[in-house]
Amino acid sequence: MNISRILPFCVAAAFSTSFAVLDLPNAQPKVDAVYWNAALDSTWQGLIRRNIQPFSEGAGLIHRPKSETPGDAVSEGVGYGMLVALYANDQATFNKIWDAANTLMWGSCYYNWQLGPDGKIAGMGAASDAEEDVALALIFADKLVSAGKWQPYTSTKLGSSYKEHAQKILNCMWSSKQITSNGILAPGANWGGYDFVNPGYFSPAWYKIFANFDSDGARWNTVVDMSYSIISNSPGYSMGMVPDWMEPEGGWAGSAGLGYNAYFESRAFFKDAIRILWRVAIDAIWFDDERAKAFLKNALTFINSKGGAKASNFYQIENAGELLPVDDKWYDFNNSKDSTTWRYRREHSHLTIGMWATVAMAVGEKADRIAFSEEMGKFYEGRDYFGLANDASGALEDTLHNEMYFDQFLAWFGTSMMSGAFVNVVDAIDNPKAATVGDSSSLSKPVDRIVERRFVSSRMKISHLDGVVMMSVPEDANWSVFDLNGHVVAQYSGKSFAWNAHGQSGVYMVKAVTRNRVYSRKIAVR
Repeated sequence: MNISRILPFCVAAAFSTSFAVLDLPNAQPKVDAVYWNAALDSTWQGLIRRNIQPFSEGAGLIHRPKSETPGDAVSEGVGYGMLVALYANDQATFNKIWDAANTLMWGSCYYNWQLGPDGKIAGMGAASDAEEDVALALIFADKLVSAGKWQPYTSTKLGSSYKEHAQKILNCMWSSKQITSNGILAPGANWGGYDFVNPGYFSPAWYKIFANFDSDGARWNTVVDMSYSIISNSPGYSMGMVPDWMEPEGGWAGSAGLGYNAYFESRAFFKDAIRILWRVAIDAIWFDDERAKAFLKNALTFINSKGGAKASNFYQIENAGELLPVDDKWYDFNNSKDSTTWRYRREHSHLTIGMWATVAMAVGEKADRIAFSEEMGKFYEGRDYFGLANDASGALEDTLHNEMYFDQFLAWFGTSMMSGAFVNVVDAIDNPKAATVGDSSSLSKPVDRIVERRFVSSRMKISHLDGVVMMSVPEDANWSVFDLNGHVVAQYSGKSFAWNAHGQSGVYMVKAVTRNRVYSRKIAVR
């Protein structure tokens, strides 16, 4: 870990404008926006540090440190990584991920779904969720370029712009039969669709964006309608849930061992399926779709009947929505049945809270939004990752037992919905709106305590050498370094302060208080 690499960020006139996340004013519902935008900033740095930088094979891709083949990379991660890089306003990393995927994973018409730890293709064929996520990220990136917020870029491998390759992907999704003739999103190229689907892939808001972007846009309206038709056929619809795998008419499709997460014969609302909450919540918020809101209201009623935010978890669809069996253990996610990193299938964590939180953001009341924000706060300790350093409860929700890949992304998506950062980029640029203030909870207080109107950053000097952050101001000061939960991690007095950052990672606030003014700077430590 290269923790000596320090990236300074200047604090502007107002603290909230200094975050690196994409700043597009919007009227979306929000809760604890300042707090969560800071966390998004920090956890994105952690994803770069853990999931990109350590891997020379497949350099530039998002890697899975604890998959069934640890150190591999999948096209899903390309889509997730590009989406997060876009909303983190990090064009350099966005381009790095895209170029690596174009070089190592792109076939003639889609990204092959898996790259092994040796940097060679290990899984042939498309995963349609990755294709649609990459396409959306490219469309939004093109919009940022046209608005002058990002620089024009051409893929070093393909010789294509963002816009050109987005159109290529959309065309290929149809020509490679990732979408059936009647508009069903299949799970892969020429695989499934009529017979079985992965409803957690359905992204109706994406298809509405595609309809306005695509040279043949009308075809996507059928995909929107078919997605909601299949969701309404789900055996868990009344609870706002879908199986990981199902038949389009509503039958169970897991008995044949389909797919990556065909757990419980796909009769559970598990890791693939839970993403439907996020994907449909986006359509409810961006496009006010009544079908989306009806499904999500079922989900909100269900989770509130179980205890609300504190009940965020995976559930059986049969057996009246009971939790997964209490002693069900998951060994193979880290490729070892003897591994100390086994975990329970039940999971009340940043992952499940993040996904269920999107329901509250789309159709919940203020109390629902605040409850989910505060529950997520229990799984963010101010560092560069979601989760717990140690879990004394015995539920294994800590960094040893979590994947540090899938869980991080789903927590990031849910949290960015809470902060209001995950916006329709096209609409936010074409139809600018006054930003809503949003709700606040107790999570905002630690940040409020370290934010003062007298911030001055231009005369604070910061440099680094071998993991030591060297800071100075023109006069004697009392120095404090805060993590994003407002906890003091270091203090000193004097004109200069040499903070030994070894063992630290994430985004921190540095504050120097003198007799007449307050100096402040935000720094990211990797």
